[in-house]
Amino acid sequence: MAEDHSDWLNFAASCMSDVQWEVAAIRPDAVLSHRSCPWGGHLIRLDAKNVFIQNASADPADILVRPEVREMTPGKSKAEITWRCREIYAPGDALMECTNCWSTRLFGVLFGHSLGSTRLHFFQEATTVSRHALYKDFPEPGDSTQVETETIGIVRRLPHPSGNRYRLVFVFSTPEDNFAGSSLCDQHLPAFTDMYRNMFDRVVNGPGFLDMRGVDANMYLVLSLRAFNRGPPMIPHNSPCSEESFHISVGEHLGLLSWIRFKPHEKFCLREYLRCFMERLGHQLKTYEVMDGRKLVNYQCVVVRQEWEQLRTSFYQAFKVQKAAYRHANGGTSTPSLVADAAPRFALREFSCCAQPQGIKTVVRKTFIDLDEDSDDSADCLKRSNSTGEVMTLYFV
Repeated sequence: MAEDHSDWLNFAASCMSDVQWEVAAIRPDAVLSHRSCPWGGHLIRLDAKNVFIQNASADPADILVRPEVREMTPGKSKAEITWRCREIYAPGDALMECTNCWSTRLFGVLFGHSLGSTRLHFFQEATTVSRHALYKDFPEPGDSTQVETETIGIVRRLPHPSGNRYRLVFVFSTPEDNFAGSSLCDQHLPAFTDMYRNMFDRVVNGPGFLDMRGVDANMYLVLSLRAFNRGPPMIPHNSPCSEESFHISVGEHLGLLSWIRFKPHEKFCLREYLRCFMERLGHQLKTYEVMDGRKLVNYQCVVVRQEWEQLRTSFYQAFKVQKAAYRHANGGTSTPSLVADAAPRFALREFSCCAQPQGIKTVVRKTFIDLDEDSDDSADCLKRSNSTGEVMTLYFV
């Protein structure tokens, strides 16, 4: 079992390579293979080579949905997995509770611990709780990767004229470092491979999955702060007698007479600023700085669209007073402005396992990256390597 997602993320490129994988079954459109697991146990890989996906997204990295969206289209039969989201750490990173199905229990019978009765493995539904995360444009640009404690799934678009052909790779770990099945089991591996290849096709082309993609595309909103080059934006202050506060009479009708600069001696973070701003107004707003495994630049954050639409009127009324406070404190006519539904800008190719990460560097070969010269984070988080690769920062906890 991987201790956290870092083991899977470091191993993701190897999941897409055939090196060190031993083939157990070959079918026309799928291959079943296995190998020893670097962090203990054994790995089983199902590689569907040519999957057609209807109404595929224009951006191939959007083909998988975020885990927290899954519970919005619950399973309709005993053959489907049912999901419940317990907690959202960031968009695309959630603690999920799932009830397994016959197909997942079949994994345990063929490749894992098969002790117990047939009724236990095929008829008893078990509930598990684990952290699931989506990583877009990883391990390669255009890839979509889902990671859980014991599994990883990677979807990659194939070079096909239709643009609707994909390679789906699903890898799961078992506690025993062997693949010594019985001769009866070996005889059924080709049928098992076909079964899961067909299951992949049904899942990604089913009406429930299409519905989830629609919900997923509109669940979150990226906010971006602009034009604060004269200093950090202002925030309401509870102490009007403070030497650092500014009295703004136009805020009297809102009870917002006193304003101060937001953490003037620290690097600005919109996620923190927006959360504090709304708290001063008496509202709670969840804000995130990580989206689909990638850290946003410091002047952007993500919010749940529905929550923002409920609070945006209150915010913009107060933020209009903030503009007056900003002009009063800094002079000039330019003031910060908040743009909703902005295009996300990421801090280069950083990937994060949580919202408050620590950095560990790894090297990715045979790929290139365009440096964002305008990003405030460019100098701090990445240095260009030689032509053989790039330095990518992965964030783990």
